[in-house]
Amino acid sequence: MSRTGKLLQLYAFESDQNAWNNKQIYLLDIPTVWREFIRQFYNGVKLPFAIKPLGKKLQSIFPQIVSVNNQFYLDENRPWLIATQPVPVGMTLLLAKGWMNQIATRQGVAAPDDLDTSTMDWRSEAVDSILHRDSRLKYELLPALVAHQFCLSPKQLLLDNRDEPVELMFSQVYATQKAECMSEPITTRSGTFSYVVRFRLQYRAGDPERLLLMVSAGIRRFITKPQETKYLKGGINSTLLVSMDNPLIKDQGMGLRSYASLSFRREGGTVPYTRWSEGLDELFCDVLWGNPLSTEDILTNPVKYHSDRSPKIWVVHNNRVFNPLYVEAGISIQEKMRFYEMVRENVSDWRSLTPLPLVPKPKLEGTRRRVREPIPPVYCGHDKDFVLEVWGPDSLYQCVVEALKAKKYKGKLLAEHVDGEVFRLNSSSRNRIIVVKCDRKDYVDGLDRGALKDLADEHRTNKILRSIEHVKGNQAITCSLIEILPKDDWKKLGEGIDPKQAVRKGFQLTGRITQFVYPENGAKKSKRKKDKPESSYIHKVFNCILDLLGDAGVIDYKAHMDVNEQRPIIAYDLVSGDKGTYAILTKLEDGVLMVKSRGSEEWLSLSEAVLKTDQFDPLPKAPDALKKEVARWFGEQLRMERMSGKEPIVLVEAELRYKGLDGIQNNKIGRGKNPDLPGWIQNDHGMTVIRVNSNDDVPAYGFRPMSFSIGVYSDNESGLYYGVGTKPKTQRNIAKSMTKYDNPETAFQQPRVVEYMPLGPMDRQDRERLAWMVHRLREVCITFESTTAQPYPLKMTGTLKKYLQFKEYEITEAEAEFLEL
Repeated sequence: MSRTGKLLQLYAFESDQNAWNNKQIYLLDIPTVWREFIRQFYNGVKLPFAIKPLGKKLQSIFPQIVSVNNQFYLDENRPWLIATQPVPVGMTLLLAKGWMNQIATRQGVAAPDDLDTSTMDWRSEAVDSILHRDSRLKYELLPALVAHQFCLSPKQLLLDNRDEPVELMFSQVYATQKAECMSEPITTRSGTFSYVVRFRLQYRAGDPERLLLMVSAGIRRFITKPQETKYLKGGINSTLLVSMDNPLIKDQGMGLRSYASLSFRREGGTVPYTRWSEGLDELFCDVLWGNPLSTEDILTNPVKYHSDRSPKIWVVHNNRVFNPLYVEAGISIQEKMRFYEMVRENVSDWRSLTPLPLVPKPKLEGTRRRVREPIPPVYCGHDKDFVLEVWGPDSLYQCVVEALKAKKYKGKLLAEHVDGEVFRLNSSSRNRIIVVKCDRKDYVDGLDRGALKDLADEHRTNKILRSIEHVKGNQAITCSLIEILPKDDWKKLGEGIDPKQAVRKGFQLTGRITQFVYPENGAKKSKRKKDKPESSYIHKVFNCILDLLGDAGVIDYKAHMDVNEQRPIIAYDLVSGDKGTYAILTKLEDGVLMVKSRGSEEWLSLSEAVLKTDQFDPLPKAPDALKKEVARWFGEQLRMERMSGKEPIVLVEAELRYKGLDGIQNNKIGRGKNPDLPGWIQNDHGMTVIRVNSNDDVPAYGFRPMSFSIGVYSDNESGLYYGVGTKPKTQRNIAKSMTKYDNPETAFQQPRVVEYMPLGPMDRQDRERLAWMVHRLREVCITFESTTAQPYPLKMTGTLKKYLQFKEYEITEAEAEFLEL
């Protein structure tokens, strides 16, 4: 994985004001009578129904409509619809009137009066004119216009291992806060998928005038086999893509299609088992000649909706709802680069970003011995024993013992066998690992949701508290590996009976850190013939052991040495739990991670904090009050650290700029000045803040020439650094010539690129050293044999999340899979 001569290419384009100044678009205002009709239901906070379905309906029919104002009842200055070409006004208003009539019926009021459509028409206006009136609109409108242009003509996907290019025709997919182009689905022996190209407009940290059009590419996988809806997992929104016939096709021969992203969910125990999440049964009745659109019919007969007839519907795969597919997630680095080049050819008015050079690794301070002594694979900052309880059959216990005896972490044995069930951790502290077999009890079986309903979780937790002896003293850390059935095995028992969270809570309250493992014969079967079940299972068990030790504070020794930071490293982030949102502060010092939260004002070791999350106080729920408390508590903690004589390096998650830390907003920070944060004395040089961004507003990337590479790369203009880590272990045998098109059953994953921004007055050498320091922190966690997305002090807040969340939370990103780790 040589880095020599490699340049990091961010897949983004500089926005050019002249690129859209004179482009003409078409605007249509909402009829005044309709605005007043909807406004009567507004209580000053919200409406009793959703407005978005109307816009989704129109966009599923007319690809020309690139923007819909879903707050037309409040915003009189912004047009209702924006289109690249006029759509017949009469037809548009007729479709909207049907929706208005449905609202009137549901709310028990008279329908709005008929309109005189002769006085209504689209008006033409230059893009820069409408953006001058409403600058916020550019984040929605400009990516949508680029996506529409991209879909107008077929695209040629040139792959190195194919003599002929793959021709793709794209359609727009309208979803929230992004513009997408989706190829016509590709059917293979492994299943069906589409390529997806996503556009987003974003300005960069420290340079608010520098707008970037960001481009990323991935796939979307589809469910094509009939589903037994009564067995789908309940309470989780999943996606259907719906497209209706465009009446303009016959007139203009454009052949364009567009899809609206609608959601459904499984609810209840009687037919129909599924329903639209936003009550859309009658949304398309007028264009379907009075017939409702049933989610049950779509899911039980998906192929019926795959032809070019209307409606055309695709069921999007969701890992939490449907069984695994043979088409795996992600696309290859070659395909990502080809789509970037494809977009570059299609948006000639936008400028590609200049590729970024590698920042040389700074030399480690201090002297190293000339004769290198063997170093242990892991580091533990305490000398407590680890009691490793195995809650399962003899076969699992034997597998744990065998894994400790034989499996290696980064080429070295994790522990040495002392005698019987006793091992010694291969670290400088030489902690003992004592393996204890525990009988699997019925309290790890499914919950009785039918009889106990919502009390089933609490009932199970209380049963565990009564049944298991509580851990006494603090001389050892007790870690429990628990065998539990896969979620699919609970189907026959009904909805909502997965006991994981209730079991985790019960074990936590008895003083135990937990990790779950599926039975060997119940694990997912491999789709590849080369994978042997017995070898993959012991590997899974070994990873579970690493998870438990990682949650107890064990870290990677070499990575810890490479970080080589004498100052304490503090990180600040928010974690969502059942009772609300929690402010979490972590501190890494001398290889030990400590944790603090509101309500637990003393620094606790990570393993202690895991067991005491009940002492944490959630933040206020009102958004404004939450933001104020996020800032206040952060400032208070910084002042306390300084008063104790500490000179910390402070890592702040970039997402907090929306949640209280206004001083790290993109338009308020610069590389040469300290951020305006609470608790900060501007002339105090005893603290250094680094903003860390691993979110979606960091551009996708590749390397020039095309390859895999690692390291820290510098954008000298803005003071931003971008770090790319090592490939996941599962990807190390995948050649760069392989593609998703020819290998749909292969999962393609790239290390996530993370943005580092050291803030404050310092020279370039210090800035580069800090960027590398944060980057090396991404390798400290032992859970993965690859670089994590976040540096260790931020990454480990995810451990606390497991113990703060009793419920199972929805995953909002269940769409196109742009797979990075």
